[in-house]
Amino acid sequence: MARIEIVCWKDKIGGELKKETVEAFSYGFTVGPHGEWEMVIANEDKEVKKDEIVNIKIEEIEVPPKSIVLPCPVMRHALGVVLSFAGVGKPKKVEGARFLNEVLFHPIFNGTINKGQLLGVVNVFYASIERRLVRGAAERWLQERYRY
Repeated sequence: MARIEIVCWKDKIGGELKKETVEAFSYGFTVGPHGEWEMVIANEDKEVKKDEIVNIKIEEIEVPPKSIVLPCPVMRHALGVVLSFAGVGKPKKVEGARFLNEVLFHPIFNGTINKGQLLGVVNVFYASIERRLVRGAAERWLQERYRY
């Protein structure tokens, strides 16, 4: 188990930063045979300039509990590609539902993104979580349960 510092946006992307130290550990997952494609659709008009990464609000996409998301790397918009999904606030656990409502977009040409335009596609894969007891985690678990 490691103590790590999570750094996230408190109110909006580019706004005030929030830092929190938490205990975390690595774990694996198994991806099942079922997945979904969700369209990433712009929810605002935005001027973009070549090679200047910009955040763009999108129509909300619900990510079901126990699922992972990966952007489909095929270019879907003539002006650029979706690099990543972005959010504000503390990251949510994969065991609960999450919502995607903003992307980081890398324009390769100047132009205007309009509300309702397809920016890309996201792959949503259902997964089962496989928590491993990493070094020290078993001892900590026993100490918390039995207080010896």
